[in-house]
Amino acid sequence: MEVKVNDYFEPVTQFSVVPGIVRVLYLNERCDAVVLIQLTDPPRQPIGLGLEELRGSVIAGDTKPAKIFTPEFLLVLEDDLDEEKKRERDEKWNIIAPLIDSDYPGQIFAPGEMGRMVGARAVELGMQRKSIYRLLYRYWINGQVRNALLKNYAGVGVPERKYDPARPPGRKPRYQGIAVSPTKLIDAVDKRCIRVGYSLFVGDKTSTITSAYVEMLRRFYTAKDLSKNPESSGRLLPDSEIPSFRQFDYWGKQFFDEVETERGRKGTRKWLKDCRPLSGTVRDWLRGPCHQFEIDATIADIYLVNGYSRRMLIGRPVVYVVVDSFSGMIVGLYIGLEGPSWNGARQALFNAFTSKVEFCATNGVTIDPEEWPCHHLPHHIYADRGEMLGKAAEGLATGLNIELGIAPPYRPDWKSMVESRFGILNDLTGIRWLPGGVAAREKERGERDYRLDATLSMKEFTKIIIQCVLHYNRFNRQPDRLTQEMMNDGVDPTPVGIWTWAMENGHVEPNNHPDELVYLHLLPREQATVQKGGVLFRGMHYVCDVAIENNWFAKARSRGVWSIECWYDPNSSAHIWIRGDNKQFIRCDLRKSDSKYADHRSDEIFDLLEAYRQTPPAHKRAELESRVSLQEEVDEIVNSAMAERNEEPAPATKAEMIGRIRENRAAERLKERETAPVPEGVRIGPPGQKAETALDRSENYAGARSAQVIDMLKRLRPGQN
Repeated sequence: MEVKVNDYFEPVTQFSVVPGIVRVLYLNERCDAVVLIQLTDPPRQPIGLGLEELRGSVIAGDTKPAKIFTPEFLLVLEDDLDEEKKRERDEKWNIIAPLIDSDYPGQIFAPGEMGRMVGARAVELGMQRKSIYRLLYRYWINGQVRNALLKNYAGVGVPERKYDPARPPGRKPRYQGIAVSPTKLIDAVDKRCIRVGYSLFVGDKTSTITSAYVEMLRRFYTAKDLSKNPESSGRLLPDSEIPSFRQFDYWGKQFFDEVETERGRKGTRKWLKDCRPLSGTVRDWLRGPCHQFEIDATIADIYLVNGYSRRMLIGRPVVYVVVDSFSGMIVGLYIGLEGPSWNGARQALFNAFTSKVEFCATNGVTIDPEEWPCHHLPHHIYADRGEMLGKAAEGLATGLNIELGIAPPYRPDWKSMVESRFGILNDLTGIRWLPGGVAAREKERGERDYRLDATLSMKEFTKIIIQCVLHYNRFNRQPDRLTQEMMNDGVDPTPVGIWTWAMENGHVEPNNHPDELVYLHLLPREQATVQKGGVLFRGMHYVCDVAIENNWFAKARSRGVWSIECWYDPNSSAHIWIRGDNKQFIRCDLRKSDSKYADHRSDEIFDLLEAYRQTPPAHKRAELESRVSLQEEVDEIVNSAMAERNEEPAPATKAEMIGRIRENRAAERLKERETAPVPEGVRIGPPGQKAETALDRSENYAGARSAQVIDMLKRLRPGQN
């Protein structure tokens, strides 16, 4: 049973070792210790348990892992925070930072250390101990990230506050500087009346919402003085005793969904027809794997083509590689067209932080989880200035508690680990000998342009690099990385061997955080549109259960499309992520009709669809010429028919022109049947039989009883002439 920092647990039975829902703050495999904090309000002091004791309780079924949604105030990007909020957060962080980053990991949780350290810090800053405790508890309970110190406005206020009707909240209403009667405070009886009144509009019993409001007032908020005149009309109650129109409109829309309203007003049949939804070294100070990652990018020496059309040259790809500094394991990979920048680097980091089984399967490689067991967040990342020196990357520190290290210019030795991997991958792939590979020297005049030989698509080149990475992780031997402990255990000096040994012996200290925070800070985001057929993103439609349950597509069909923010993985177009009402991430899958794009990269599909949307100049010219020729042929046919018509004598009267339409139609139909070609082998009648002419049939139609037959047909088909 694996227990990680920031995991949640909750009791199942009364024999559980945890008192309630708890979060793991710290663990130490060697000391068999784990520190937990209970998620209560007000917070309580962290508690210590034996790690094996907790594992045993989970295995016995007395305790189980819990799923806790990330608080809404944590789901925010660094760019979305104003300077005032950042300043307040950083001031709070500076107060507790020396307590968190102490002399050794977990020092504050040692017996007697928390009170001593907090007391010393309070004396140093001249503030109360309880204020420091309050910040520490907020930091621990909300995931041990710096953004945990942001203000949580969702917890502000008193739920279900009861107001005094004599003293309503808010400003007193005034008209031209004179105080007027305040609006009535809505109670449960008023809400029932509003529901009944608004249902008249929903059920199409009234023409407008205003009419429904007036009808509600007439029914429930009028009084009659029966003592004077029983037949007198109703008298409207004072303004302070009736709901306002704004209250009526607001609560009516709360009671009745927009789709339900439209369905009721249009009727089920019309709604279903028009509105229904369409469905020495750096290793000397490292504690183990995941302590520090290094990232770098290079432009590959090969030209690639589009995955849909091998004649569409897309240029040289950029290869991003993320390496674990302790084991030498290549933990992340991204191949795309983004130049060395944060947009490309974050996609490589996302790949490093997620499972590789699905990533490899998307690119046509089947692996077991043990062949590439890397899906963890580090504590430190080292990178070049070009990739990570930006405001967007600051969110890694504040949102995921990842410290950034920037190598100085012209100092690749500061991250030599990842720099050397590019040479290894180039040697393994033999990239310069692949179709479209760049030669070692400049192309001389008269030589064949190697760009014309480009054959591989982005997906195929990615598949080659994946196979090279798997080979490297498994067979690249580096004995100098072995410690004495590893040598005693007979560890294979390969990246996979070192990583596996570290995991089995508790040396991997992943920076564990919810998937929502990883998606938020690392996946690229763009605008999509909610339409009647799904969530449209880059020419592809996506659907999800939340959108269907909330009738998004029906609303888009009735009131028009609207924009929505989405997050996507450039390596696969099978899924995108959107945020629900509580800012939690929701995965949307490709619509069935667009499932043909699922196995391709989103940028390739986007480029292809954009290319097909453009009309070639030759096609435009041919279409224009065809339209001109078509119009000429139509005019020629019409003019010829007009000339023949003018040669024939005109009828004397209008009745003579239109009075024999039925007979003329019958004669033309018979003529058409006689002149129609008969397929070979079809029997048309006995040999020698004389064909009856149209004139004969017209003259002998119904015989002597023609008038009786016509009269009978008129009675059977009334209205027909």
